[in-house]
Amino acid sequence: MEGNNYRKPIAPIERLTVTLRFLATGESFNSLAFRFRLGAETVRCIVKDTLQVIWRRLQPQELPAPDRETWEHTANGFYERWQFPLCAGSIDGKHVQLKAPTNSGSQYFNYKGHHSIVLMATCDARSKFVIIDVGAFGSSSDGGIFQDSNFFQLLRSKTLHLPDPKRISNTNIEVPYVFVGDEAFPLLENLMRPFPRRDLSDDKRIFNYRLSRARKQIECAFGILSSMWRILRKPIEVHVDFAIDIVKATCVLHNYNREPERTNEMDTIDADTDSPLMAMPTTARSAGRQNGDGKAQQQQQQQQQPGVGGTVASKSALKSALTFCRKFEP
Repeated sequence: MEGNNYRKPIAPIERLTVTLRFLATGESFNSLAFRFRLGAETVRCIVKDTLQVIWRRLQPQELPAPDRETWEHTANGFYERWQFPLCAGSIDGKHVQLKAPTNSGSQYFNYKGHHSIVLMATCDARSKFVIIDVGAFGSSSDGGIFQDSNFFQLLRSKTLHLPDPKRISNTNIEVPYVFVGDEAFPLLENLMRPFPRRDLSDDKRIFNYRLSRARKQIECAFGILSSMWRILRKPIEVHVDFAIDIVKATCVLHNYNREPERTNEMDTIDADTDSPLMAMPTTARSAGRQNGDGKAQQQQQQQQQPGVGGTVASKSALKSALTFCRKFEP
């Protein structure tokens, strides 16, 4: 931002104002150019540069790589607020709508009937993001995106720095720390999902209820995110890499605003229905993805497969699920 003999540089506060206006309203670059008396291409460059600065400055503070202490703090929050023990986070995916990328075919076309990239995230008990992965094809299922992620590889190899298993009340069995997701995700030793909604016993029905209470926090996080940053409520008319920068910036700004001293009654908002993990910027990947005909159809197909919740679960995963059921016995 060096000046010259005929023009002063645009001040940092104005660059930040333009960017936050873009994120908060979803205005076009032409509209912002008219409002701030700048060139449309100048506005585009300002927004792109500022988004990258926001990510670089806030990510180490607001979205650092989680460690053992982070997981224990998250689990304590879920138990205090939602009565689900040893829950390390709630996980789900959100489709971020964008204008169809050039020569992309149906890679970004999702079951909702528009083009999108997917934000896969986990959050804590206060709907604050812990891990994010941005940039997967909109045509991919949540389960497919999860299994292609760095997060899944670390979870499967037990290098996620989760605390050691603990005993929970009403049982003498140690169970591991777990994440909670919906029917789109597989049942794993460290990932719980609901039992199929047929022929449920009382303890399994209560388990599904408790899991749903904990899992809804990620839905609330996505709802708060899109309510505050309305650029996410309309098709983003930029290329994919630019859209990924937008989503990453809104996520760290979301966490910044979720700090208790900065939060103003945001818990009452209803949901719309550099890290070695997922916080690294990712590009859309073409390998190992399957086209999805709809989340509901995927879940229906999964429920028709053998195993708990429609997946072929391991014995350790099934043991963890049944142990939680014993914890929630009426």
